[in-house]
Amino acid sequence: MSGRGVIWWATATVVFLVSTAGAQNDIEDPNSFPGVWYRIALDPNGNYLYGDGDGYAAGTWYHYPETGRWRQWFYNGPYDPNRMGDLNYQVYIQAVDPNKPTYAEVRFNWSTPVWSALGKRRPPLPHDVPTADLDSQHTGSKHLFTVDNWRIGTVEPIAHHVVRDYNPEWISIDIHARNACVYRGAFHSSVPKDASMGACYDSSTGDCYTSYRQQCLPPYLWLGAGTSCPDVSMPKVFPVPVYRFWSPVRGAHFFTVREREKEDLLREAADLWISEGVGYYALIDGADPNSAAVHRFWSDSLGVYFYTISEAEKDGLIENMAHAWTYDGVAFYAYPEGRGPADTRPVYRFWSATAGCHFFTISEAEKDGVIERYPEVWTFEGIAWYAYAP
Repeated sequence: MSGRGVIWWATATVVFLVSTAGAQNDIEDPNSFPGVWYRIALDPNGNYLYGDGDGYAAGTWYHYPETGRWRQWFYNGPYDPNRMGDLNYQVYIQAVDPNKPTYAEVRFNWSTPVWSALGKRRPPLPHDVPTADLDSQHTGSKHLFTVDNWRIGTVEPIAHHVVRDYNPEWISIDIHARNACVYRGAFHSSVPKDASMGACYDSSTGDCYTSYRQQCLPPYLWLGAGTSCPDVSMPKVFPVPVYRFWSPVRGAHFFTVREREKEDLLREAADLWISEGVGYYALIDGADPNSAAVHRFWSDSLGVYFYTISEAEKDGLIENMAHAWTYDGVAFYAYPEGRGPADTRPVYRFWSATAGCHFFTISEAEKDGVIERYPEVWTFEGIAWYAYAP
């Protein structure tokens, strides 16, 4: 989530407005909008051109192949049956090519209690909901607006919806479009079902829950009627998938958290790289002070990638092995040994002199199988870092 955070939006009515070309608020700039921001552009064939935003995984847009939709997720505080989700979306749709018709179906979605009960600490991503049935179990949805193959300049729908039965942990903007640039943002918040309830907060631990004033006892402090836990205790660290690819041509693996990089490999290099799904979950940035950068290197001579969390190893390769290894930047963030949360697990590292590359796995079974069956090929080098299991 960006520094703008979750914005409270007080409204008691449902509003849906459409503005045609010439609307005043058509500036494509996140700083011009006070809520959370999103933007995505799709060409006349529906192919992804670019996208960004304030949402989960640094504004990543996730493609859901079952429906052809793109989603960006935003955190809305813990699942809470005593609160409601108040969702307000503003959408600005303009044609990428004004000489061609535009199709754009816009929805807003939210995670269900079934999803939150799984304790994933992230929204339902494409591999979590590969079928329409699973998607409906884990995601609620509300239609916002459709541009049905019109020739448009711009349209600007605005919509409001309340999830009355509970506060959803995650909310998203959902786009299925061709020849459209869709952008603007959302105001979303968690609000009490009973206006006399408020946040009961322990500043020493960060723990927070919703209660009546008389139920909030020391060391907890009641923050007042209508206050919200997300305002004071919203988590900043969410694990993101680290996608794993295997190349039978190169005899090596490749890992990435970048959704666009994953999609490019699937579309343009399927003959070279085979998707093996999610290897494990790590962090996209260093928001957790206990985490550290995992660095990525590329070798032209070997045709493989190498990853290390060790700053000394990284510096040594840059200083002494620049002829063999090109520094490719930070791949993702993970936890050094002894600094990971209790629910993280070790990612193991192997070296093969035969293949000229390293191998990484979080699977205990895979690690044990490699040690047992291929000791002449793979040398076990211990724990590389700690991450979250799939």
